[in-house]
Amino acid sequence: MGAEGQRTLLGPLPDPPKEKEEEEEEDAKETPSDGQSAKAQGTPKTEEGTLAAAADVEKEEAVVKEEVKEEQVETRPQQASKFDKLPIMVEEEGEEWEELERRWAQLSQPNGFISGLLHWKAGGGDSTAHIQTGDTVAAETRRRRGRGDEGEGGVDEERGEETTPETQKGFLWEGRGPSPLSELEDEPLCWDEAPLSTAESWQDSLARRCLCVSNIVRGLSFVPGNDGELSRHAGLVLILGRLLLLHHQHTPRKRTPPSLQRTEESGLACTRDEWRWDCLAALRENTLVTLANMAGQLDLSLYPESICLPLLDGLLHWMVCPSALAHDPLSATALSPHRLALECLCKLSIQDGNVDLLLATPPFSRQRTLFATLLRLVGERRSQVCREMAVAVLSNLAQGDAAAARAVALQKGSVGTLIGFLEDAVAAAQFQLQQSTLHASEPPSVNMMCRAARALLAMARAEDCRTQFVLHESRLLDVSLAPALDASVAAVMCEVLFKIGRS
Repeated sequence: MGAEGQRTLLGPLPDPPKEKEEEEEEDAKETPSDGQSAKAQGTPKTEEGTLAAAADVEKEEAVVKEEVKEEQVETRPQQASKFDKLPIMVEEEGEEWEELERRWAQLSQPNGFISGLLHWKAGGGDSTAHIQTGDTVAAETRRRRGRGDEGEGGVDEERGEETTPETQKGFLWEGRGPSPLSELEDEPLCWDEAPLSTAESWQDSLARRCLCVSNIVRGLSFVPGNDGELSRHAGLVLILGRLLLLHHQHTPRKRTPPSLQRTEESGLACTRDEWRWDCLAALRENTLVTLANMAGQLDLSLYPESICLPLLDGLLHWMVCPSALAHDPLSATALSPHRLALECLCKLSIQDGNVDLLLATPPFSRQRTLFATLLRLVGERRSQVCREMAVAVLSNLAQGDAAAARAVALQKGSVGTLIGFLEDAVAAAQFQLQQSTLHASEPPSVNMMCRAARALLAMARAEDCRTQFVLHESRLLDVSLAPALDASVAAVMCEVLFKIGRS
């Protein structure tokens, strides 16, 4: 404690240069020899020369000492704390110190620091309450688990089953190729909540800070005009894209057949891997709402793949995710992640650059599932809002690429579903004209009907898909001749009939 040989934390005091020491020693040696020789010669000026030389040496030594002191003053900053006068030296040896380190690691608390001059110059202080540490141990454990070789089997620690290369890649049938079912579970990993919470203070503080920032960004996205500013910030778009699927993972399906007996698993709340589950739902909700508010001004073609790919992948995943987490309403609003993702895709598909990126987002097998989901929403009459947004997304994707239009046309009941939407719109318009009351249901707008008609036209342009329209030709003719149909929609429907007639 307080070594006398070291007065600062920057190291020991700088020693005088060796060259100056050697010069002083040479001057000290030369001075008496000159005096003796002068005395031996018996000249009257020998004593004066010796005194002058000694005075010069003393002056030089005084100048050297003053320079060294000035250098020390310049290199030694002003002490910031009274505890920095003498450093603390700790000797780490013996079994007791190892036992102390082991117990400290078990407490899972952030280690201390050396409070000194350098720490104060860097902006630190005597308290560590402002320091927020990350859970690096849990991240390293997950990274170590996921870094298994593809060619070697192992043991699944969570289920206690052996994994083989075939099961890791999703080949659930032995020697029969891939299973027709999805290789992943429908439900993702979720928090098995227990009555006892052991979350630490720094974990709770970190979660509160994240929620505070996300709430601020969400509130700013509601202000008119801010959507354009937020959509031009590359850092914000990158963070929102990464938050969409943060810790959302689907585990591989079990090979064993389901049994009636359920194995009870011990639930641990707020462990290293589960303390963050409390704020994940709120973060995901704020992210989806923010994206829904700014998606109308967001042009993803301006950003590189590292920014736009996570965002598009997250939105498409929430559209096709079969889990209850995707379809259940969120806590604060009556909207689900599936519904918010649909709104984001509807606004993003307005721009042609975003349509090209949506169709180019892998895996391409997910596009067929996306088209089937959108057609199912078009066929549902309970939610008119979701129905019209699904029509808009289908129309924009079908007009964006001929391959996408062909994929939509090959979906079961795709043509009949879109024609049914137009029939319902015409019937609602006729009913409104006959009743002419305010309580009548509002029919879809002319713009929305034009989008459905253009989707049918894009599908009819594919030569190998025109056979899908043969059974619905009479329905198309009835819709195009309806008196309540707008002229612009009737023109598109007549073009569809013309394309079908040429086949």
